Amino acid sequence: MKITTAVIMAAGLGSRFGKYTESIPKGFIEVGGKAMVVRSIETLLSCGFKRIIIGTGYKKDSYEELAKQYPQIECVYSPQYADTNSMYTLYNCRDVIGNDDFILLESDIIFNKVAILDLISSAWENIMLITPVTKFQDQYYVEYDDDFVLTNCSTDKEQIVYKGELVGIHRLSSSYYHSMCEEYAKVLEDNPKMGYEYQLLWMSQHGYPIKVLNDNNVFWYEIDDVNDLDFAEKNIIKRIEN
Repeated sequence: MKITTAVIMAAGLGSRFGKYTESIPKGFIEVGGKAMVVRSIETLLSCGFKRIIIGTGYKKDSYEELAKQYPQIECVYSPQYADTNSMYTLYNCRDVIGNDDFILLESDIIFNKVAILDLISSAWENIMLITPVTKFQDQYYVEYDDDFVLTNCSTDKEQIVYKGELVGIHRLSSSYYHSMCEEYAKVLEDNPKMGYEYQLLWMSQHGYPIKVLNDNNVFWYEIDDVNDLDFAEKNIIKRIEN
């Protein structure tokens, strides 16, 4: 069955952007004259997606206004956004996601359409998308075994035998996601700040393998601060749009 649901993580404060995010959430920062999240939405729609669930928190009104322009958008607000992290945002969307398989992505990345097309066309059900290491930012480096199963990830590439870096776009089946939520619920009280990527790692190391797709055809960039934004404007956006 073709995947037509996407979940965008967009609850964060975006504090590294300083004044840029005083009035808007990070996903609304424009790159090449268009908000990052709008770029993602337009790409998803061009790939045939019917539902776009956005996990919101900081400046949630911006996303609720955006939903008025796109009937495919459903916003899910997390009141605990300031005291939690991306795994809680994803967990908080479980009732709205329901039984859909979906593509999971972050709100602060720009990427070419190939990233989505290669994920939805894969024979694998649960996938972490990575690319060969090309960036110079504070990235999550990824290690996987000969069967392409995730074995480790870290922000310190000296700690693992890394084979690529995390893009921030994934494919998850409904059954895998709900198992993920069940396991997270057991540690939520003790670890509310967990990032979803570390819950994925725990799952893969404890009997719930997730495949790693190392895709040379994907071009992307994560924009975390003003320096990233400047670099993306000068060097990245034209390659994304071509």
